[in-house]
Amino acid sequence: MLVCQMRAASTFTLVLALFVACKEATPAPKADMQALFFGSPEETLKPTIWDTGDTTVTNEDRLEIYEPHIRGIGGGYFGVGSIQNFTLAAWAKSEFIWLMDFTRIVVAANKIHIAFLKRLKTPDEHKLMWNKKKSVVEADKIIEEEFKGSDELAFIKESYRKASPYLQITFGFIEKLSKKRPYTYWLNNQEQYDYLKKLALANRIRALRGNLNGDITVNGIADAAKKMGVPIRILYYSNAEEYFRGYKEPFKKSFSAIPVDEKSFVVRTISFNKGKFRWAADSDLSTDRGFHYSLHPAQHFQEQLKLEKVDVRDFYKDAYIDPNEYGLSFLGPLAEKKRQAK
Repeated sequence: MLVCQMRAASTFTLVLALFVACKEATPAPKADMQALFFGSPEETLKPTIWDTGDTTVTNEDRLEIYEPHIRGIGGGYFGVGSIQNFTLAAWAKSEFIWLMDFTRIVVAANKIHIAFLKRLKTPDEHKLMWNKKKSVVEADKIIEEEFKGSDELAFIKESYRKASPYLQITFGFIEKLSKKRPYTYWLNNQEQYDYLKKLALANRIRALRGNLNGDITVNGIADAAKKMGVPIRILYYSNAEEYFRGYKEPFKKSFSAIPVDEKSFVVRTISFNKGKFRWAADSDLSTDRGFHYSLHPAQHFQEQLKLEKVDVRDFYKDAYIDPNEYGLSFLGPLAEKKRQAK
């Protein structure tokens, strides 16, 4: 009798443990995830001198340097800027994508990309739809359908027209480089395009208004990602940090709150100290300014944000430059790991 009771108790304990484990592992219901993803607040943006078509493209011509290091890491994606985010997120197979910028036109252009992804079938169709000389009527139909009733409709249409010629030029530069290197990205590879299309149709890509030094948008993203149980695996800042001259408290507070894990990277470019941190070859193809590319473990980055005074240049004192690619450096504990593996 005692043995039976013990077996019964053990069985009950096992079932209870399995129930608790399953409950903890179960993600939030789809509706709740969507509510969290789209429910975080945004900052209000004012017109700036950067609300011009050339800000809707990228001049970071060697992004493929990152691809082997971020390939398939999944998780969430946070990035500033424009089309380069779609490129990085497709390589990483990001599961949720937060796109943020402080210029209204870039936010609008990102929203248009998302609308096009939902409705177009191929990379070539996507690129052609950005050609206002050939596709403005069809593009307007998509924009009107996607943003019907929005007070942003007129501005989004205007943004399409401003961005179109710059995107056509950028598509040409990337096509040239992707053949020279060679590499694939979301606008010359159907599989990558389909992946982003799937995310767009599932409403997993969001374009937001916000400033890296603001106290609303990033905090909202951090809170949402935590509640969703989504670690942010890529924090892409472009080269914005080199203009800060030290991280301000709002930045330190909000980005310290972003959920990251051991797979998470800060992905950034720099143009300072060119003598030591050389620009990657061909990184100045589209403009007369090139970039040095870096990978920084996000957990270490957040630890450094706890310091009273810290600047992005501090992270490069012990950087390890890739011996096979002088335009790429590794920072923090990743630098030491690379040195030991040499």
